[in-house]
Amino acid sequence: MLPKSGRNSVGGRARWKGLLPPLCLLAAVFVLQVCAGFNPGLVERYYSRGLFPFVTRAFAFAGFTSFSLAELLLVVLPAALALWLARLARRLYVRRKQAGAVLLPALSTLLWAAGLGLALFMLVFGLNYQRQPLAETLQFERRDPTPTEIETISRAVVDGVNRSYDESSPRVEGARGSRMPLSSAELYAVLEAAYRAEPLLGGASGANVPPKPVYFSGLMSRLGMSGVYSPFTGEPNYNALQTDCDLPFNIAHEMAHQRGFAREDEANFIAFLVCTKASNPYVRYSGYLGALRVLGVLFRIAPERYREVAASLGEGPRADLKVRAQFWARYSGRLSNFSQGVNHVYLKVNGVRSGVRNYNEAASLIVGYYLKQKAAAAGPAAD
Repeated sequence: MLPKSGRNSVGGRARWKGLLPPLCLLAAVFVLQVCAGFNPGLVERYYSRGLFPFVTRAFAFAGFTSFSLAELLLVVLPAALALWLARLARRLYVRRKQAGAVLLPALSTLLWAAGLGLALFMLVFGLNYQRQPLAETLQFERRDPTPTEIETISRAVVDGVNRSYDESSPRVEGARGSRMPLSSAELYAVLEAAYRAEPLLGGASGANVPPKPVYFSGLMSRLGMSGVYSPFTGEPNYNALQTDCDLPFNIAHEMAHQRGFAREDEANFIAFLVCTKASNPYVRYSGYLGALRVLGVLFRIAPERYREVAASLGEGPRADLKVRAQFWARYSGRLSNFSQGVNHVYLKVNGVRSGVRNYNEAASLIVGYYLKQKAAAAGPAAD
């Protein structure tokens, strides 16, 4: 028989070895992500277009509730974690002379939770970050436009903003800007129809769960968030307090995530594409308004032409942009900065090298789209 000290040593080693399985699971998830990053074509074919549409159908249950299940989880899980930590603290106090025997199983539990959570995230959404870039799939030119080309594109976007605003004739309230002339259900239906009709998306389908407003939209505003997609419930969630002119574009952005387009620039581009082809002029207005980021490309390439193009923006859209800026300025602070920092790390961990700057990189996709449209209109070059 081993002496007591020897038994304690063996038992301690056994408990430490108990950490190996969850650590191996975490390592396996990391290896899977790295390998997927080296094979975007395979991820595109077998996961994003193969397995992912079937995975999302499992979330059909979320369509039966009008409230966000993801938001409910964000309330329940922290409460459960706090209760678990309280019980752990009590056990540590009672068995304070055997702290290691209490802490190692707790650490094992946390590692298992992290490993299983990350594995599930990869299965239901995460691998989409490693899929083939949309610019390659759509065969966009990856080059800077000429000064003339970017001026033409910028004018087309500004004209789209002005024209769609005039066609929608929105009711305007000073503090709120223009008001969307659609109910939530009507807006969802318009966006869903536009998604189904867009040939460039190749019939990409999501979880068939409608977008849902967040009950705690005030907190969401303080976090600087206009929307978020929940990969564990298949729900596009959005901030219900944001300005109406941004609602269609930002909801369409989250619906793009729902269809497996994980990168923020691609989701922004798809939101532009879908909104500007929608049947409702106010939705088209929101889409063109979201595409005004191409003016940044114009300023970089042809700054001497920027002022004239920007000046052609109508008074109504200018008022909306002012209201938008005032809205987000009202909620800016440490909490929004912290949220942006967390999002930056999240994106970089998932292979988006530019982090939160990726949102504005949609401008290059919008430019690529217009260049391809121009090339298609010109037809094949003569021999």
